Amino acid sequence: MNTNLLALFLFSTICLQVVAQKKPNIVIVLTDDMGYSDLSCYGNPLINTPFIDGMAKKGVLATNFVTTSPTCSPSRSSLITGRYCTRTDLVWPVGPGEKPCLKDEEVTIAEMLKPAGYKTACIGKWHMGDYGTALPNKQGFDEFFGMMYSHDYRTPYVQTDTIIKIFRNTKPEIYKPADTILTSIYTKESIKFVNESAKQKKPFFLYLTYNMPHLPVGLAAKKNGLQSAGGALGNVIEEMDDALANLWKTLEKNGQADNTIFIFTSDNGPWLNAPQRMFEDGITQPYHIGTAGIFKGSKGISYEAGHRVPFIIYYKGHTLVNEVIRTPLANIDILPTIADWTQVKLPAYTIDGESVKNILSIKNYNKQHQPIYYVNRVLEGVKDGEWKLRKTVKDGKNLNEMYNLSEDPAERVNLFDNPAYKQKQEQLLLLFNQYPG
Repeated sequence: MNTNLLALFLFSTICLQVVAQKKPNIVIVLTDDMGYSDLSCYGNPLINTPFIDGMAKKGVLATNFVTTSPTCSPSRSSLITGRYCTRTDLVWPVGPGEKPCLKDEEVTIAEMLKPAGYKTACIGKWHMGDYGTALPNKQGFDEFFGMMYSHDYRTPYVQTDTIIKIFRNTKPEIYKPADTILTSIYTKESIKFVNESAKQKKPFFLYLTYNMPHLPVGLAAKKNGLQSAGGALGNVIEEMDDALANLWKTLEKNGQADNTIFIFTSDNGPWLNAPQRMFEDGITQPYHIGTAGIFKGSKGISYEAGHRVPFIIYYKGHTLVNEVIRTPLANIDILPTIADWTQVKLPAYTIDGESVKNILSIKNYNKQHQPIYYVNRVLEGVKDGEWKLRKTVKDGKNLNEMYNLSEDPAERVNLFDNPAYKQKQEQLLLLFNQYPG
């Protein structure tokens, strides 16, 4: 290579590095089974979450953010792909060795970002398949440190011969990890990852998926003698809040914080209908489960309590400041919104979510969100603005429900057969039948 070509090559490389460094870092924190009202900024009077509350004050807190499925695997697949779970073939939580898994052809947020020079890591719970191309390292993540399922895949909670393991990439590193260490080891690995990214001067995507507050929390809550006013549930949530504060301090120390998109949410609502097997350890109690405020239902049910979860986002200079957004948002919006902010190409197939960048950054932005569908193994509902239609089967009979979620967020008064709302009923039935997934 002659001198001029070499100089041109070096100049081009430096330019690419500078462009890459300007792209925002991304931290998505996903909790497990957190209820809508489990944080102090969402009205909990006992659980103290100063760091998360502070991020909400610096950025945006959404009161009408829903997951498109009320259970783990389908919700996670929708978040990471921007698509309804019926496209990903993960419509129900998968256990060890089960055939359904995140398909190879699905494009995750990590796979979308890698061509733009991003360093990527999944740290924590995966739960989208435990073999082949479904593994995190095959889905765009450079690094994986965590477990394949929930920490209850053991006796007496789940009867299985699978041993819970913490993997580093594809190799087991910790067998039968104690519940007390999960939050701390995930946080430690996350800090290590962002420090390495800072040294390499590369933008990063961290998908940090804590196991808590999924049951059981009783053993994890005993760590370091923490005594939350919110009991065992408060202990594990406050530990996560403190851990995230330490992670953010690391970003500030590295000069990364001002160029980082921070997102905090949950995979679904609280497990208020947890089966008896979850209480047979002599420690776990029904009051260890989070709550959903005024909302009806539970994890695994397509009423609002199963779908509506906390959502906090902060991106300095880009999100509104100390703003509460009450318009509908969904977990499938996260991928296209990140694509919009990072100016990377969307996957070349149907994305069901929409970028909500303008909603998050422009005061009183009033463009209505497209209809959001509720999928609980099968399609069970659609929300269009303030209206929601729910179609299920109860005791062998079709159950049709329609609610105005602005007037009746607790879904107490079924308006489906009210003649005064016949036109709205017909409109929602039409939308229901136009489900794109």
